[in-house]
Amino acid sequence: MSKAALYDEIGGPDVLYIGEVPDAAPGPGEVAVRVGAAGLNPYDAKVLSGAIPTKASFPRRIGGDLAGTVEAVGEGAVYADGTPIEVGDEVLGRAAGAISERVIAAASDLARRPAALPVDVAGGLYVAGLTAVAVLDTLPVDSRDTVLIGGAAGGVGFIAAQLAVATGARVIGTASARNHDLLRSLGIEPLTYGDDLATRVAALGAPTAVYDCHGRDALNAGIALGLSPQRMVAIAAGPAGDELGVRTAGREARTAVNLSILAARVAAGEIVVPVSASYPLDQVAAAFTALGRAHAPGKVIVTP
Repeated sequence: MSKAALYDEIGGPDVLYIGEVPDAAPGPGEVAVRVGAAGLNPYDAKVLSGAIPTKASFPRRIGGDLAGTVEAVGEGAVYADGTPIEVGDEVLGRAAGAISERVIAAASDLARRPAALPVDVAGGLYVAGLTAVAVLDTLPVDSRDTVLIGGAAGGVGFIAAQLAVATGARVIGTASARNHDLLRSLGIEPLTYGDDLATRVAALGAPTAVYDCHGRDALNAGIALGLSPQRMVAIAAGPAGDELGVRTAGREARTAVNLSILAARVAAGEIVVPVSASYPLDQVAAAFTALGRAHAPGKVIVTP
């Protein structure tokens, strides 16, 4: 038996508790991972609250992002490059119910964790990191571009902004004023959220691409400045993005191969991914509370 974060009804962080679950054996193409760190994402909170419905029976487990140590290997479990996964390997990736001491993961959702990549950083990299990769894959940019990023200090936007800077693009990013110095240190030109965003963007230069990682404000600014909806990508605007005719970030780039590449770049210091708060498993409710009020860049992590 292992401990896991569980809940018996939809609601807020207060419905979460720690219970014991049976240790399952990995099937073909699966591995058992002893979890060292599990990252929280807004998606997890939406599932917990019922905003994103699921038919899973109660008690439900929660979480997706993880990093940890391979404890058992099912038949045919290999990395994306075809090499076998072995007991003792340090990995990162995703698995359903990752906020647990032990979890079963598909081998196809895992990559090797570089030794220089801290386990807590690795544990929160999958969803935000691969979503950011998908944004740039959907709408690539280069040194000829000026990119407006809505929510450049958020989980996805912070990584997407750095990836865009690395292409040579000029990057303008919206964020709260307290995060402006950090964005400047990474080569991102910050603007505050709020009224007259299009006017303030225009004063810096007309964007050639818009990445929505926060909501509709950056998309509205792009439209106001005459940018084609085909030069915009939405991940946070929801129905508003559909209404404006902009593209959503595709899923093709969200692979273990790209996770491995991103992990290597973070380990090398090319991409900064801070951890804003870390909690032990028995404080998972506090971790979700922190997720709901997070204002600083970085991931909230649970460390079983």
